[in-house]
Amino acid sequence: MPRLLLVAMIAALGATSAAARPLPEGGATAAEVAQVLRDMGYRAEVTVDSVGDPLVRSALDGSSFGVYFYGCEQSRCTSLQFATGFDGDPLSYATINRWNAEHRFGRAYLDGDMDPVMEMDVDVERGASTELIEEAVATWAILVPEFKDFIGF
Repeated sequence: MPRLLLVAMIAALGATSAAARPLPEGGATAAEVAQVLRDMGYRAEVTVDSVGDPLVRSALDGSSFGVYFYGCEQSRCTSLQFATGFDGDPLSYATINRWNAEHRFGRAYLDGDMDPVMEMDVDVERGASTELIEEAVATWAILVPEFKDFIGF
């Protein structure tokens, strides 16, 4: 990633963090995550996934991604999962294993069609804040383009 882009992303994160606030015990809601995304300049659509749990749909670097919610009670959820996948020429397990061996964040796997999927989990159950979510989004914003470059997408 070009150094200038990384510096710009860090500066943007610092600007949004000034309004950081703690979240209540028990995690985050889809509305809170969507608002953080919007405050950072991303689109965010709140919907539900195939089992009725909250889902926030967004995009960056020309690619769609979802933020899935787990451990939900009364709309507040204890963990988030950022996820994106790419259709194209199938990849090998060796290629995906190399990504996982070389990258600490953003685990990857191949779906049933051998297409690459990348996910990143965030625990928000205790001590979460809007700043924590901003940091997760900033990390995700670095990982997605790196992953796309890695898989040749």
